[in-house]
Amino acid sequence: MATTQIRETVHSKPGGFSHHGTIPDGVKAGGLLFFSGVRGQDPASNEMSDDPKEQARQAFSNLQDLLEGAGATMNHVAKVTLYLADLNTRQAFHEIWQEVFPENAPARIAIQVADANAVPGRNAHFALDVIAIAPKLNDNI
Repeated sequence: MATTQIRETVHSKPGGFSHHGTIPDGVKAGGLLFFSGVRGQDPASNEMSDDPKEQARQAFSNLQDLLEGAGATMNHVAKVTLYLADLNTRQAFHEIWQEVFPENAPARIAIQVADANAVPGRNAHFALDVIAIAPKLNDNI
């Protein structure tokens, strides 16, 4: 009996941000894209700046890599869950958010967590979970 796959793994654009392990870069299911653990680490060096604004810029650049790998853009983003290691960095993130989404921003919630680092020893200020609308073949968004 053949089984129907209800979800598929999506990959970042070549050279872009990737989890490089057992965690998929993203998952497409039910017309949606799901990306977890998007952080502000440089994909080339694996390093993270100590500056929260630079981490936020890099996190959005990494998200863009993931979206492009799935044929989507920032306009497809519907919801962002922001995990903060320290609520005091929320304003720095918000400033970059406004640059990335100057209008028609997706839904967002911010939550302080004990540790935003998926990799021990890293200095992540934030991690993002993102839900986006999967583009259709004729989608011009």
